[in-house]
Amino acid sequence: GPHSAAKALAEGLIDHIAYASDLAKLFVPSGQPSDMKLVRNYGKKKLDTDFSGLNGFINMMNLIAGVEPAGRKNTNPKIAVIHATGAIMPGESSSGMLSGDTMGSDTIIKAIRQVRDDNSIKAVVLRVDSPGGSALASDLIWHELETLSKPVIASMGNVAASGGYYISMGADVIYAEPGTITGSIGVVGGKLALDKFYKKIGINTTILKRGANSGVLSSTTGFSDSERTAMMTLLKDIYEQFTKKAAAGRGMEVDTLEKLARGRVYTGAMAKELKLIDKLGTLGDAIAEAKAKAGFGPDDKLERVNLPKAVNPLEQLLGVNLETRASAMTTDMATALAGDAGAPTMKELGRHLWLLKLLEQQSTLLVMPFSLKIE
Repeated sequence: GPHSAAKALAEGLIDHIAYASDLAKLFVPSGQPSDMKLVRNYGKKKLDTDFSGLNGFINMMNLIAGVEPAGRKNTNPKIAVIHATGAIMPGESSSGMLSGDTMGSDTIIKAIRQVRDDNSIKAVVLRVDSPGGSALASDLIWHELETLSKPVIASMGNVAASGGYYISMGADVIYAEPGTITGSIGVVGGKLALDKFYKKIGINTTILKRGANSGVLSSTTGFSDSERTAMMTLLKDIYEQFTKKAAAGRGMEVDTLEKLARGRVYTGAMAKELKLIDKLGTLGDAIAEAKAKAGFGPDDKLERVNLPKAVNPLEQLLGVNLETRASAMTTDMATALAGDAGAPTMKELGRHLWLLKLLEQQSTLLVMPFSLKIE
């Protein structure tokens, strides 16, 4: 190892390749009717909206803790705008004063499911501003968008590259602005090897391992020849998956799309000429397209729902996700110790430190291998 899912299936190490949304199908024989449902948050209590007395105080604490009330829903027709902002990672989204926003796959998937389950939402605009991130998290978001039967329009902001482009492929129509940075269809992988650093600061390490590639994710040593070969095999498998899905989404032959991939980065105007996107336009243009796709005219009034929402009112007030804020603070503190935390160079350092942290957690990334700065 390590193996891709397809290789693990071929070797008999696993039984099925499936997304979480496919799990219910595995319990029913193929072709057989079933009324089985996949229930999420089973047993989760609904909030009592009576705030009087002692019970009212408890109910208020539940509200702050994020327990949602079972209230009457607004059934007016709506357009949902899902803001997919920041570097992509597994888990919940977070926000750091220096490291910036991160886009958690769990948070975005929850927003997509909210759109799917709300009949009053007639179409969705995915507003992407991301340089990419985790390969797995990007694929999970893409798959969830693929399950929507409602019109999906992608609107690219400043950057929608690599993983940011990957999640946009789940849309029916892709908009970008002329100066948007997009493309970067490719995969990078690696790790930090800290053995020399450990020696400099007086830390001695001993490695006990069994198996030719058992140290492939070790943070102490670099890749052996065997480990490097295994990692390259894994990266090539992910790259092939990326290019095949991109080709299918753009209606191109894989060979044609692959020539536009290879990590190349384009402006929105270039991407339009190369047919990597469909149209040039703003978020407003994308919303108008979503209305039209949903069967509404330009004069029809549809409410706009911005997702994902803050988990609870306190987080909405502070503008952060409290559960994952502590992780982001670690990077912020490390950056602040390096010098003036308000200096732009320190802010950039914080983002680079965060990327190294993500590389430590995820060995394969769909992320731009460089950053562009216009002065």
